[in-house]
Amino acid sequence: MVLREKTAMTALPQADRPYGRVAVFVRWLIGLALVTYAALAVIHTEFNPLKLLAGAASAREILGQIVHPDWSILPQLLRLMNETVEMALIGTLLAILISFPLSFLAAKNLMLGTLAGRAVYAVVRLVFNVLRAFEPMLLALLFVLMVGIGPFPGVLALGLHSVGMLGKLFSESIEAIDPGPVEAIQACGGNRFQVIWYGVLPQVAPAFLAFSIYRWDINIRMSIILGIVGAGGIGYYLLQYLNLVQYRKVSTAFILILVVVTALDYASAWLRTRLGQA
Repeated sequence: MVLREKTAMTALPQADRPYGRVAVFVRWLIGLALVTYAALAVIHTEFNPLKLLAGAASAREILGQIVHPDWSILPQLLRLMNETVEMALIGTLLAILISFPLSFLAAKNLMLGTLAGRAVYAVVRLVFNVLRAFEPMLLALLFVLMVGIGPFPGVLALGLHSVGMLGKLFSESIEAIDPGPVEAIQACGGNRFQVIWYGVLPQVAPAFLAFSIYRWDINIRMSIILGIVGAGGIGYYLLQYLNLVQYRKVSTAFILILVVVTALDYASAWLRTRLGQA
């Protein structure tokens, strides 16, 4: 009798099982809510492809200027682009200097052995999370208000944000090391410094270099955007050209940015590949 009742319950469709109809209704209700929210989002964001078609005449005029760059400003833009690359370089170096020692304090396999180590680990991890939470644009705007317009606020913004990113990547590389060399050095009576210098650092050095080069590549792109809020570099002048409707100069700046960023992207990729093969 009991077996027949279980067989009958199993044979029932899912909608006829206890609470089955309620579950189906809830799923339909959630789906309806998502569709409604998406429809409201279209209204609130004023999404209207017809506006894009209506602006075709203006786009034709803009494109007519963009295809004829103003090369007379190229020397000035080269100086500004060099400033942008330098901002990214110094910001990345600053982040490396700060995140390198901190990353060892944020590695579980090195710090969770004692109560004091756990406390330091938690604090350093929190610092990394906080620094990653703030976008470079927001940090750059804050530093512009503190120290004024120029490349220095951009360096500080890129440096602090990169500390959070590199610190996380560095510490995760340390946590993924082979514990064998570390245990061997400890068995020979090596102290904490010797363990890190001879057992940890040789294993993570290639990854540290690759992450640092990759971060510099990212910071070059970020430094262009930071110029919009007055943090130096070519971005500030690019915004001025846009505001003054000088699209020929905008075109020249875009071409220079594309060439430089593409060249540096290939260079950084080549370096990372060489490091990976070493």
